[in-house]
Amino acid sequence: MTRRHPDQHHARRLLAASMLIVAAATTACGTTSGTNTLAVHTQKDFCAPLLDFFRTAFLIDGVTLSYIRGTADSAITPDADGGATCVFSQPAKHITAHASLRRTKPDEDQSGLPAYVKEMNLVPLPGHSTQIWISDARIKQSPIQTKGVVDLATRIDPWVSGLTIINETDTLAITDAQIATAADLLIKSTQDIGH
Repeated sequence: MTRRHPDQHHARRLLAASMLIVAAATTACGTTSGTNTLAVHTQKDFCAPLLDFFRTAFLIDGVTLSYIRGTADSAITPDADGGATCVFSQPAKHITAHASLRRTKPDEDQSGLPAYVKEMNLVPLPGHSTQIWISDARIKQSPIQTKGVVDLATRIDPWVSGLTIINETDTLAITDAQIATAADLLIKSTQDIGH
């Protein structure tokens, strides 16, 4: 009888210790994203790196950032309306830019981005880690063209994003190298929101 008692006591202690370890592991998993849900990002997470581009790589003195809906801290949610749209402007220089991020649509392969790419006459921009398309109308070719514009678009599931840079009154003085930097930044910002 005395031999069984210590064995039973030892077994109970092991069971209790095991239950504590399982409870601790469960609690720890509950505080992380162990359920494969996307991390919560804000509009600022997508737009702020692009603002830095306009302040450093494509210098627009005094550029401001505003959000079409919500604020910088508005969450980018997984529903269809949960993307981000931001506007960068410098009215004195007549330069504006728009960046947008939206969820990939169920029919994306048929009537989503491909339709936009065709309608906007975008072509692949080579030399980037992910496919990205461009419409390059930065140089005014005729009196009918009133502004210089560069459009970029990419798809990195579950997101589609775009960046449009406009000189409202003249040729858009942006170099190929600056466009390449903007394209890489759009790709990275979109990828970061997906993680």
